[in-house]
Amino acid sequence: MKSEKTSPAVRYLAAAGNRIRQMRSDLPKLIDFGSAMARHLLAGGNLFPSAVSHWWPSEFSGRAGGLMGIRSADYVPASPHDVAWLTVPDPRYWIASSDERFAALVKSPAKIFVNGRPQDVAGAAPAKRFSAFTDGAAPDDGWGACGRISPLVSFRPLEQIMRGWAAAGEMIGACIRGGRMPIIWMSVWLEGAFVRNAAFTEHNNLREPWSAPLFHNDRYIPPPAPGRIASDYLDFIENIRQVLLAQADKLRLAGRWLADARRAGRRVFAVLVGHSYPAILKPDYGPEYPVEFGPSASDLRRALPASLREGDVAVHLGYGPTQPEDVRMWVEKGVRLIHSTPYGRMKGVKDHKNLIWLDLPWRPGDACVDLPGYGVRLLPSSSAADTLAYFAIMAEMVQSMGW
Repeated sequence: MKSEKTSPAVRYLAAAGNRIRQMRSDLPKLIDFGSAMARHLLAGGNLFPSAVSHWWPSEFSGRAGGLMGIRSADYVPASPHDVAWLTVPDPRYWIASSDERFAALVKSPAKIFVNGRPQDVAGAAPAKRFSAFTDGAAPDDGWGACGRISPLVSFRPLEQIMRGWAAAGEMIGACIRGGRMPIIWMSVWLEGAFVRNAAFTEHNNLREPWSAPLFHNDRYIPPPAPGRIASDYLDFIENIRQVLLAQADKLRLAGRWLADARRAGRRVFAVLVGHSYPAILKPDYGPEYPVEFGPSASDLRRALPASLREGDVAVHLGYGPTQPEDVRMWVEKGVRLIHSTPYGRMKGVKDHKNLIWLDLPWRPGDACVDLPGYGVRLLPSSSAADTLAYFAIMAEMVQSMGW
């Protein structure tokens, strides 16, 4: 492994480690954030991810280890105990005064909890409208630029994802200590999940869509200590960071593949399976962004376009088990494939000059924090894991391109 001074991927991952340590230092703030949110939910409020955030409703909704009973992003709050969970768009480009969704939210009775910094909403509304902040990275925190896109290696996505879920975990813990257990999604990649999840859906023939309540009825869970859920989540992501550090040579080669393809005018195509990409990368940059993204799909035959040709590069950070014949189909076609799955490398996937297999060991089923007495784990880890891997590769590409 090269030193941090000469390996951009290691430089990024080392800085990410510093961010995780800072989040640990900020645990008292995240505990207070989650506890304040829980007080309103325990008083009968509804929780919803604000549609002001173009990617956060997808990241926070329908997630294994997340809450089943949240309202949709277009929910119209009616109570002062309703909780709007807001991740602020990039304040360098977001014009709050012309955002009708934000104006409606400010005028509503909902409490607004911000996954971000006070500076991100400075002047956007009276300060008293914001109940709490998770803090995090500035939008220009990182390095590398391509045209008007800066930074290419950004820390904001990682901090938004990790601080958002750590705070949510502390909110869940505070609800448990308050005597109510939120209903948590079980991953549909695990057997029995469809039936288990459907059992909590409240169905009638008078209104649609149908949803689950926020809390279980008559379900006792031993209360976790304040900070325990967030701390376990940070531990899990830190372990993934360490695994990636041990693969610095693979990350370096992956970044060079991307740069070589870009210089040769070949396609650089990526799919990061989950709920945040590519929306979190501000996709309205369009063709200016140096990587072409496809929608989330774990099946390699569907995820990558058939039009990829020899010399193109595909990054696919997947979700489900990978069939050996699917890998073989792409690499023998001459497409350079950078791939991972939490299920590990299936027997039959052979080494190939066009294959980089990354070990990215988030748990199958995604959720990563055990809660004694409850049947499913809490808090998804895939978005943070994919973010660490993607920006480590991007750091190498940026270096190679001289960006």
